[in-house]
Parts: sequence; structure tokens; C-alpha cells
Amino acid sequence: MKRAANESMVLMRRRRHEEGIGGSGPRGEAFALPELDWSSWTLQADEEWVRLTDGGSLPDQGWKIHCSSEQSAAQAVLDTVSRFCHERSATFKYVPTVGRLAWRNSKQAPAEAAAKFITLYPRPEQLEEWLVELHQQIGDVAAPSILGDLRWRGGPLHVRYGGFRLRKVLGSDGRLVPAILGPESRLVPDVRGTAFHPPAWVELPSFLVVQRDESRAADPEGLADYDFESAIAMTAAGGTYRAVRRVDGVRVIIKEARPFIGVASGEATARLSHESRILEQLIDVEGAVTKVASFTAGGHAFLVLRAVEGDTLNRVLYSQNPLISADSSVAERVAYRDRVLALMRRVSRIVHRLHAQGLVHGDLHPGNVIVGGGDRPVIIDFEAASDSRDVISEAAVIGVHGYAAPATIRGAKRDEYALAAMTLNAFVPLSFLHDLDPGLLGVHLAAAREAFRLDDGLCASLHAALDVWHARSIENADDLDPGPADSNRAARPYEIDDLTLRVRECLSACIDGSAASAEAVRPAGAVWLMHADGAPWLDEISALQATGGLSRDERLLLMSSAGRLKSSAARPSLTFGLPGGLASHVELLAGQKSPGVEALVSRLRDSLAETDDFGLRDGLAGIGLSLLAHEVRSSSPSTVGAVDEISRRLSNEVVSGDTWLPGLLDGLAGIAVFHVAYARERGCAASLAQARALLVQALGRCASTPDGRLEVRDGSRTLPTLADGSAGLGLAILLYLAEVDDSELERALPGIERACSAELVIHAGLFDGRAGMMLFLVELARSGRGSAEISQIVLRHAQRLLWSAVRTPEGITFPARDLERTSTGLAHGAAGVLIGLDAASRLLRGGDALASLPDYLSLCAGGR
Repeated sequence: MKRAANESMVLMRRRRHEEGIGGSGPRGEAFALPELDWSSWTLQADEEWVRLTDGGSLPDQGWKIHCSSEQSAAQAVLDTVSRFCHERSATFKYVPTVGRLAWRNSKQAPAEAAAKFITLYPRPEQLEEWLVELHQQIGDVAAPSILGDLRWRGGPLHVRYGGFRLRKVLGSDGRLVPAILGPESRLVPDVRGTAFHPPAWVELPSFLVVQRDESRAADPEGLADYDFESAIAMTAAGGTYRAVRRVDGVRVIIKEARPFIGVASGEATARLSHESRILEQLIDVEGAVTKVASFTAGGHAFLVLRAVEGDTLNRVLYSQNPLISADSSVAERVAYRDRVLALMRRVSRIVHRLHAQGLVHGDLHPGNVIVGGGDRPVIIDFEAASDSRDVISEAAVIGVHGYAAPATIRGAKRDEYALAAMTLNAFVPLSFLHDLDPGLLGVHLAAAREAFRLDDGLCASLHAALDVWHARSIENADDLDPGPADSNRAARPYEIDDLTLRVRECLSACIDGSAASAEAVRPAGAVWLMHADGAPWLDEISALQATGGLSRDERLLLMSSAGRLKSSAARPSLTFGLPGGLASHVELLAGQKSPGVEALVSRLRDSLAETDDFGLRDGLAGIGLSLLAHEVRSSSPSTVGAVDEISRRLSNEVVSGDTWLPGLLDGLAGIAVFHVAYARERGCAASLAQARALLVQALGRCASTPDGRLEVRDGSRTLPTLADGSAGLGLAILLYLAEVDDSELERALPGIERACSAELVIHAGLFDGRAGMMLFLVELARSGRGSAEISQIVLRHAQRLLWSAVRTPEGITFPARDLERTSTGLAHGAAGVLIGLDAASRLLRGGDALASLPDYLSLCAGGR
């Protein structure tokens, strides 16, 4: 039962204070409702929205009003809008804190969230009246524009047609997306683009037609001088476009900045104006992008640059790193090294020309270097540039993680750091980790020197430029060895066992130790999220159980979390499926013969009616696998019926197509895994046939590289990973081949093996990195279908994990997905790496150890 709004608001503010929701200090300050009688209202609150309603019901969809605001005016705007809604008993929602609004008013916010502060839900006959009255009450206050909405009279109010309550439908790729009811009474995707395009079947009210036409005709100014061809990038802060100047056909790039949207330490339009002034000083500097013009239109700032032919440094050069291949020759590595060093010398000369002009670029990274024909570089994006004599506050210093020096380093030395990081990352692109563990710099330099035969002088200069980080969380970890100086020699069994032990120690310390001692290795905010699930340390416990068992305290913690989940009436933020959800938790508890299993199985069965997802991660396939396992253990008639219902739904509702995701956790491969398991338990040939059809369809979404790798296509890139890439697809194929021979599917395995054999893998984790590839390779070796070299490839992977191993006082942990912090989680952190290491160790020992390889994915719960 929902609380009355007055009481709930007090409790919500107290909870924010106690748990730190929304941050601390002024940016975490909660917005306040005006002192009115809210006692009849109900309130629902989370980190993104506070929702208030005074009874009554809303239509499922219609024209909604969005209100934006600058942070400084937001409280006053909320006062006005909430009083308006209170007078009319009108449902509304608003962003709860200054910090969350600042994020929505920033470049980092996704288009569907950007600049939205308050939402109202008028009925069709109320829309015009509400727009007119609210505009009069709020006035023409300065506010950012909302992408995809129609702005009302230049003020903070915007309009868009969409869903009033969240409904979902399968999108073209097989994932659930927000939905609205279409003209044939069928749910269709609620498309949220960056331009105002209502659904074709929705009639635009006449007053909105007038507003749309006025907006299109208003204030073209300098835009009329250019023909726009395409958008290169779009963010809340503005767009970047390819265009042609009409008067002479010169090709240009046009950068747009939208007012009142934050970009790093400044505001978008101010930053673009600053870049325009900097470029005027660089007219004669060879290698710096050339300014053509600047102007404003419709309140937006525009900067016109001469188009630079080519592509970014990371696409032109880094993507050619020989270590990405399963194998490469010394000659290929030396040739690549020579190209890298020649190109970086050219980039360095341009930077030093800037310094000679008394300027510092301030934001050098591979995305800001365009490489044209003949490997001629041009440096772009001077928004962060400054006079070398300027005193820049630490708060104003920006930069891309991995290429930005600590904020205490100023002036030209910041550019020198970035140049050195770009050079090292061309060989071993892991400078993102040096602030987590400064000792990794030596490991990465040793690896680059060995693989690419770098001379000692170059390595010394790179070390001098990059050795600027100081340990933040490893003051007591100096005795831990991050790895041998020669990081490229073959791994030995005892080294894998030692690394495995250090990772287990870290996980156990996080579970058994105090929250204070564990804080150094936890992802930011993760403790609160896990406690909200009622399942603290679930990832760590499941990985420890899957790879060697639990201590008494760990078993007690597991039973305690099971009790909280069992007694919870609300769905936890834990997903339903495998791996990483309630279904995984059932398998974890079953392994401990816990009496709490039956209650959780009942929750799984009850979840079927509300589950529209089909995948392993949070859908029917994952739930079905867990219920199948429970059926084998208990032969419960209700479970048998639930499994049969899942099989029927997956057979009837999953219609594969060219756009469906092929992957293991959210796509066709995961659904095929359920069909294989169902066929095995029921002897159902039709399910095997369905599994094969899905696997063949998934293989159709793969691409072969010139060196023989088979990877899943994902836009312009290809993926070899476990969650979404060919490693997960390979696991599904192996499960199918364990039931029936199939030469067509088996022919895909060598290409997937090569895809999972790259020496260079950026992420260490299970879902998106090296550990997941190791797991596939070990399963492939166990099946007898791997190459003669597969054991050595797995061992090399285990050794290369030292490139990412972060020392802590508790042991060794690994980076989170963003590479900006560490994680002990399953999906991207140390728990998942432990599973990869355990599999490698079993392969190394062979015999019974390999034959008894656990079903890691069903045993593992959590999924961070």
C-alpha cells in the first residue's frame, strides 16, 4: 500500500540523507514540494522520479507535457507546476534532486532522458488549456530544449505523444522496448528520437500544427547557407553534422551547441564560443583543424570547420593492433610498431606547435585526432584548450579517462601525458587502469616492449611521462606482486593457482570483512543496490561456491538473503533469469540444500504471467532452465506444468528474424539453450529442431574476419564475447552438439575458437571479456572439438589476466566495465574472473577435474 504523500516525502528525504541517494552536498539536495495539503495524494519515489497522483486514472497514452529548467530556476518552476497540478488533482512526476537534474541537463544524458524535469499527463481536451496557462504562470524562463519534443512558444514547456504508463513490446532485435497502442490495436514501439515526429496515425491538433510550423520557420540565420548531409553525432548538448557550403560547394563540419546544457566543467554554448576563439589563434598552425565561420540560430551556437578527410586515430590505427588476432608474426608486430611511432611523432609535432603558440590542447585522446591519407594527422576539438599561462582550477580540468593526467598536473604536461598514453595504448591499451593500480604501468610497458620490441629509451620516456599516479586503495598492498616483469612468457600452473587464490581471498574478505575494509574494492553504490535486492554479496558467494565451496559465514549469509527474498512481496531489482537473477539464486540455494528453495521456485512460477522477455538474463529461457533443474530434483507437477508452458510460449512466440539479437543472454542462442535442455529431459525432437533453427539464424548474424575469426555483427563492430558475442553462441552450439551431431553447426567452432584466442582483450570480465572467452575455450576443449593448441591459448589468457589484476589489501580484484573503478561482481568483475580461472585450472589438471566441470552459468547468481 502506498504512503500518503506528506509522510512519504519526509521518509524519502530521510532515506536520501541516510543512504546517499542522489549524491551529497548541494548537488544531492532534494527538491521540495510547496506547503500544501498532500494528504490525499500517493507518492512513489526512486532515484530518477518522484510520482504523485490524487486518485483517478490516466489514459494509457496521449500527448504529454514535459517541462525543462536550469538548475538555478528549478525549485521555482517546480513550485509553480506542482501548485498547478494540485489545484486540478493532476498526476505529475519530477526529478527528485539537483544532482539528477544536473545529469539530465548534461551531455552525458541519453536522448530519452535529456533535459526532462517535470512530466504532466493531460487529457486531449486539456492539452491546449494547460499549455497556455502553464506558459503564462511560468513565463519565458531560460531552459534547455528537449530532444524529440515540440517546444511551446520558446519556453520550458514541450510536447510529445507517447505512453502514459510503461508497456513493452518486442523490438526488431528481440529486446523489449517501450510501447504504445497502434491503429490496429496492437502494441508498437514508442519511438523516442531526436526530432519531433509523432506516430503517423496520430492527428496533430491544430494549435500544435501552428507551433510546429512557426518553429520550422523561425530564425534560420546562418543555417540557410549550408546544405546538411548527415549527422555524425547527437547528444543532449548538440550535434555534429556533415554539410556543404552552398556558395562554393566546400565540404564542412558543423558543430552545434544547445544552451543551458552542461559539458564537462562548462555550458555547451560557452564552450563552443571558446573553441571558436581558440581556433582563430591557430589559423597558421599546420595540423590544427581550420575554422570557417561561427554564428547563432534559434538560440543555438554553431561552429563551422573545414571538413577533414579520414577517420579517428583509434579506428585507423588501434584497430589494426596485431595482438587482436589469435596469432601474429614478429614482422607484423614490428611493422605495426614502426607505423605507430611514425604517426605519433607527427601528432607530437602538431602539439608542440600549439605549445609554441602559448596554447595547451587539454583534451588529447585518439578520438580527437583525425588521420587522413598518408597517415597525416589533424587535431580537432579545442573546447578545452587554454592559454598555457592560465591558472585552471582542478574542478575545471577535463579529459578522457585513460588519457587525462591527474587534475594536479597542469599546462603542457597534460598534453605530454596524453601523448604518452596514446603511444602506449597503441600497443597495450590499458592505461585506463593506472589510477586504480599504478604498479600496472610497469606490467604494461614490459608487455609492450616484449611484444613489439620497443627500445629501452622509448620505454623509459613513456614511464617518465606516465608515472604520475599514486596508490589510492593499495597503501597496504605493496607486498603483492602484480605479475612478472616479462608478462609475455608462458603461464605455469602454480601461477594460475596463485592468482586464483588471491582472487578468492579478495572475494572472501569483501564478504567476511567489515563494510569499511571492503569499500576499496566495491563498485560505487553497489552495497545499497544489493541490500535493496535483499541479496548482499550474491555474486561473490555464487562464484566462491561454484569454484570451491563456501565458509560457514558465507553459507549463513546466503541463507539470510534467501529468507529476505522469500518474504519479499515486491519483485527485487534482481532479474528473474540466468545468470544473475532469481533463477540463479534458486540453483545456488539448491546446491546448499537450503529449505528456502521451494519458496523461491514458487516465486519463479508466479513470475511467468508478468514476464514478457524471452531471454536467459531476465526472461522465460532463464526461468525455464531453473525450473527444469528443479523438476529433476523434485518432480513437482506444478513445476512440470510451468516448464511445459514456457516451452509452448517460446515455441509459439519467438519468431526469429534477421534483426533478432543472436547472443546468449538476451538473444536466440540463450533461447536455443532452453530448447536443448527441454529436449534432453522430455525427449522432444521438435524442441531440438527449434534449437537448431535458432542457432542457424544466430550464425547468420555473424561475420568472418580475414584471419578466420567468427564474431557476432554489432553495427560497425564485431563481438567475440560471452554475453552478446560468438563465445556465448559457441557455448549454445556445444550444448546442442552434445545431443546430436551436426556438421554445419560444428563447422562454426574453429572460427569461434580463433575469435576467443586474441592475445589482447580490453576487459577481463565474464560477460564482456577474457574470462568469458576462457570459459568457452575450456568447454570446447572438454568436447574434444578444439585445436591442438587450445590448452596453451587458455593458459595464455590466464597469464594475460595479470595485465588487468588490481592489487588491494584484501587480495586481487579486477576492473568494472567502465574501467574507472574495480568490481567484485560476476558480470564484469572479480567473481566472473574467478570462474574463468577455475575453468582454466581444471583444463590444466585434466582428467576428472575437467570431466566434472561445473555448470557455471546456472550456479552463478548476481550479475553486476
